[in-house]
Amino acid sequence: MSFRQLKTYISAAAIASMALTVAACGKDEGGSGKPSPSAPADTGKPKAEAGPPAKFDPPITVSTVKALSDSMQKGITLQSDVLTNNIWSRGYESELGIKVNYLWTVPSTQMQQKMNMAISSNDLPDIIPVSAQQLKMLVDTGVALDLTELFDKYATPFTKQMWEEDQNIGRSQATVDGKLMALPNIAGSIDGSQMIWIRADWLKKLGLQPPKTMEDVAKIAEAFTKKDPDGNGKDDTYGLGLDKSLNGLNGFFQGYHAYVNGWVKDASGKMVNGTIQPQTKTALSKLAEMYKNGYIDKEFAVKDASKASELVVGGKVGMFFGSHSYPFVNLQDSKNKNPEADWRAYPLASVDDQPAKPLINGSATSFYAVNKKMKNPEAAIMLYNYYYEKDPAISKGFDPKFHGINGEQETKPDQQYIWAALQTFYPKQNMFIHENVKRYIETKDKALLDNYWVKDNAEQIEKYLAGDNKLWSSYAWSGPEDSAISVISYYNKNNLFQVNGYIKGSTDTMAQKGSTLTQIKDETFTKIIMGTAPIDEFDSFADKWKKLGGDEITKEINEMK
Repeated sequence: MSFRQLKTYISAAAIASMALTVAACGKDEGGSGKPSPSAPADTGKPKAEAGPPAKFDPPITVSTVKALSDSMQKGITLQSDVLTNNIWSRGYESELGIKVNYLWTVPSTQMQQKMNMAISSNDLPDIIPVSAQQLKMLVDTGVALDLTELFDKYATPFTKQMWEEDQNIGRSQATVDGKLMALPNIAGSIDGSQMIWIRADWLKKLGLQPPKTMEDVAKIAEAFTKKDPDGNGKDDTYGLGLDKSLNGLNGFFQGYHAYVNGWVKDASGKMVNGTIQPQTKTALSKLAEMYKNGYIDKEFAVKDASKASELVVGGKVGMFFGSHSYPFVNLQDSKNKNPEADWRAYPLASVDDQPAKPLINGSATSFYAVNKKMKNPEAAIMLYNYYYEKDPAISKGFDPKFHGINGEQETKPDQQYIWAALQTFYPKQNMFIHENVKRYIETKDKALLDNYWVKDNAEQIEKYLAGDNKLWSSYAWSGPEDSAISVISYYNKNNLFQVNGYIKGSTDTMAQKGSTLTQIKDETFTKIIMGTAPIDEFDSFADKWKKLGGDEITKEINEMK
């Protein structure tokens, strides 16, 4: 399992080890692409009505390459041929008439370097898994095939429906000059939404309500700091959690309609960077005030994510901004240490009468470019369709036994999808899980448990409600109300997402100067918050940002089609 575009208090490695319950990217093999006729008609589940894809007869062979995760490497030690002898490879051959040949494999940590070398030497397979920047290289050098017509012809109606569910964000990322130049590996953009995590037990103790406005946020931070919410008689709590990366402030800024690191249109329709807009200055001014008043840890600037997390787990912080992943990270640890800690998720609050909109970025984490030299390029589309056809987030009745390793090992679907040659996911899977878990908790309709992910989460929530506190994280993540995904569902139903105006690979100037601009931004923002620089330092920073490459990046983005 993995998370998309998340900013948390922990390392990426720790995220990768989170509980299976967060099914954001976990997939399986072997299920029907169509919901069973016996499945509940009102679950909101997408309808996969497309028939089976065409089959090559005689069979063909296509080449690709693959990055191997740690779990894949362990699987290979159990069965050396698992990469070419698994439920996916057998399905490709029996149902599509396609045999996949891997020219090379490499540990995931070395994939970027290995692929750069392959691109430089033009020693490339038929289907080329790449990053956004590498896709740009393949397009610029004329290696990538224009897939526009092929996709329109060979993509199943269901695959096209999935792209519509994604608001065609992944397609936009893979499009250059109006041409579809790759197949996006869609992970979903809405799951990157920020929300406010708050100790609801502290709210109740102090007679406070969940925040509706940013002024409410400030008042809650003040109360959590000054009114001894933990009841120990000491002045040792903070209202707002933060670490030196400042990542935890994205949702705070968005409450002021400030989109730091994002791109938005100005009054003239020109794309501008949210980092240097007046709304950001206003938000920074408020943060400086809160820091001065002691609502924020005075030592946040020297604490990394793990150190800041210790305050949350230790019951010294009552509120922070973050993503849906937190129940499986420090919040479960907080609950284990103090069962009374009642962490709940709430939508972003707004500074005015306009609703706050969380910024969402690209939904595609990587791409599959097709080599112009490929003899049967439609095979790439068929393999892509096949993944959606077997997606357990949608289908019903798949076999949860993974047949690829010794024919015996029982693993859950999130450990099965890794062997697929091409992957892409249902972009609203987590919301689908939440809505059906909620329906099950309310109705106890067993038919809702036909879907693996709904069943897995619902059963864990039932165990929590029966007294297993260690499964609280499942409830906080997908439970009926005040849960992480209930907030995302609220955003979705009210059309509150702010899509980043630029979601493609780095421009030339971004690649050259982006790290410098980020560094001066972080340094300036930290100084302003801590009061070692006046708020008007923001104006000098904005000018410097423009001169050091920001203006050139803005020009590149506005000239891009």
